Amino acid sequence: MALADVPDAAGELPVALFRLAGPVKLTLFDVRADRFAAPGRTDLRDDWGGRPGEDRRERRNVRPPVGRFDMGARVGRGGWTALGVLAAMLLGAPVLVAASDADLQRRVEQRLSKAGFDQRADIRVEVDTGVVRLRGITVRYPDLREAERLARKEARNVVNLLRVVPEVPRADEEIREDATTAVLRWERYGPFDAVGVEVRDGAVKLSGWVETPFKRDEVEERLARVDAVRDVVNNLRVQGFSQSDVRLRLEIHGKIYGDSLFERWRGVPDPPVRVYVNRGRVTLAGTVGSPVEQTAVGHIARGTLAFAVDNQVKVETDEKRGEERKKAREES
Repeated sequence: MALADVPDAAGELPVALFRLAGPVKLTLFDVRADRFAAPGRTDLRDDWGGRPGEDRRERRNVRPPVGRFDMGARVGRGGWTALGVLAAMLLGAPVLVAASDADLQRRVEQRLSKAGFDQRADIRVEVDTGVVRLRGITVRYPDLREAERLARKEARNVVNLLRVVPEVPRADEEIREDATTAVLRWERYGPFDAVGVEVRDGAVKLSGWVETPFKRDEVEERLARVDAVRDVVNNLRVQGFSQSDVRLRLEIHGKIYGDSLFERWRGVPDPPVRVYVNRGRVTLAGTVGSPVEQTAVGHIARGTLAFAVDNQVKVETDEKRGEERKKAREES
């Protein structure tokens, strides 16, 4: 229960307004009605219900009836106006919200229809207090992203509940091979990028790092276009961009591929060892042909001013894996 004083326009009559839980109920009463008893007049009915001429002292301990409002108290015109506006706002607010939601739903549906989604997808638009929810199915993951992008042109809050159901399902291994090829064949994929691809039930999960935020978004865009992809989970990190991190990254990379064990890989876009630096901390990843090479890269990185070195380089023992990486490198 909330209490607020609502005086009339002239400030003569303070009126208390109670707002009760449940259905809206307004109860008015005069909290200081005895102030309005005209002095010297006994022909007026007393504001507390007393008889004309009755001694006020006889009723000193009588409590006024709650909820009673005497029109003789003369509520000002401004007081009634304020109460009327308040009642209209309380009763009309749900109608205004519903009308706004309906208009927002219509605008989003028009954008989707104009983009051709009524022909190539089954999308339902729901709006509740300004929040847009997209439900239904699409056959391509890029359509799912495009539908959300169009909805955000009309609403700030969009919940994308769309599902991708490919027309021709594919095995996870086939999707992973196409996704890996899409990354390695990208002309901007360089020696300071290391992207790992995993696929489960058509959902692609990205791990590793890239050199710039632009590459992080671009890799996701490229993999979204792979056939039968249902979702892309982008967990890629971005290399540190401070001058000290850049210098340290270049130094470690130069020393590794200046070593006799790795000089044959110098200058290739897909070297076996990748270097990640963030705030002076170094992570090494990739695959090498022997434990000697694995130890060597860690020793080279620790010979710099790096605060810490995490050597995650693995030894490649699977010949088939080596042939696949060599083929991808030649095609790139």
